[in-house]
Amino acid sequence: MSKYLVLLSHAFLLAFLLASSHGLLKWVSVQSHSNYMQLMLEQWRYVLLSLAIYGLVFFYYILVLRSSPVSTLYPVYTGLSVLLVLIIGRFVFSEVITVYQLAGASFILAGIVLMGRTG
Repeated sequence: MSKYLVLLSHAFLLAFLLASSHGLLKWVSVQSHSNYMQLMLEQWRYVLLSLAIYGLVFFYYILVLRSSPVSTLYPVYTGLSVLLVLIIGRFVFSEVITVYQLAGASFILAGIVLMGRTG
């Protein structure tokens, strides 16, 4: 397997975990509540799970950086995160995706491909 495919695999896992954490926080935010304190008291388990996933991403990222160039890994992983959050928003939360968002997502995807060719 090429070095870029290994980097891409790590970047995708990082992005998936980060996007999942964002999706979980979005889910918490739309739960019925009368005020912020009630929301936190009722949904604290999910908030902690989301924070735990963030922590896992942080430590996994450090591990992957040992064998990957940050100049390639970071843009690819963050770009994939944006794309996955867009997909979660659309298919899990029925958010509308605009033409501008699709254009932006296309540019991000093109950037990821270009980073792979030059990385």
